[in-house]
Amino acid sequence: MRKWLLITLIILLILILLPVGALTFVVLTKPDVGPAPTLTVSATPELVERGRYLFNHQAACVACHTPWDTSKYSFPSIAGKDGAGGPTFGAESGVPGMIHAPNVTPAALKEWSDGEILRALVSGVNKRGDALFPLMPYGHYAKLATPDLHAIIAYMRTLRAVEGTTPPRELKFPMNIIVRLIPKAAEPPAQAPKPDAAEYPAYVVNSAACLHCHSPSNHGKVKPGNEFSGGVVFPMPDGSVVRSSNLTPDDETGLGKWTKDAFIARFHAGVEQAKLPVQPGHSNTPMPWASYGGMTDADLGAIYDHLRALPKVSNKVERFTPTGK
Repeated sequence: MRKWLLITLIILLILILLPVGALTFVVLTKPDVGPAPTLTVSATPELVERGRYLFNHQAACVACHTPWDTSKYSFPSIAGKDGAGGPTFGAESGVPGMIHAPNVTPAALKEWSDGEILRALVSGVNKRGDALFPLMPYGHYAKLATPDLHAIIAYMRTLRAVEGTTPPRELKFPMNIIVRLIPKAAEPPAQAPKPDAAEYPAYVVNSAACLHCHSPSNHGKVKPGNEFSGGVVFPMPDGSVVRSSNLTPDDETGLGKWTKDAFIARFHAGVEQAKLPVQPGHSNTPMPWASYGGMTDADLGAIYDHLRALPKVSNKVERFTPTGK
């Protein structure tokens, strides 16, 4: 009897210690993306200008890292506060906890090396090596060319310094453990494809992280065969819900009947719409039209070309559900 009792106790102890040991291992060793590279970016005027375009438009960094004017369509950035820290995302946004888009002006990054900023952009860890929440699309930025990453860093160093600290992040279990397992060491490509290269449209789509908001997912993984098919839910501050559009070339539910000129014009119209107030009960969107609408017609056309080449996915999206419905 004592023998079986001892065996039972040993088994119970193992069952308790194994998960505790696994959690301890993750907490103590993850993420592990390696040290930040030794890097000093040479900020030429041309590089800074390229960074301005990427930060404000193509990669739309400004859209998440600047306070929003929630009274207007598509929540445009508040003028004069570029990079000063963006909104808070909590349970209403589908986040298991509370995260805050941080200040990325020189006031907040003065102790960061260029290599540490680069590592954050592509591998998803902060100066201390702590994991960033993957709402920051660092998996996409890991595919940006090294010169473009340097350009973003160079431009960020020119932003007006805005003092202000970001509240600490709060994540619920098990996400506070899972988030540590997501960052990976990255090897960005040495050069971006030329604008006339066949790979260029995909490069622009990746840098704009279109997949991030326009693809349904399970536990952070895009559902295979549903890439760019839309339907991702975005709760709005007033309790209404909007869903991302189907970007595949399906004729009935996607962009199949859109011309390239109409596609480009929609982005330009979005810039003007972002200046308009939204009346209570009307649809709004987190799509940063004011940022993406500032892209060149050539780059917007490249996005269109890539989307037109995607497999068609029939997915009719209910774009807007009013509050209380």
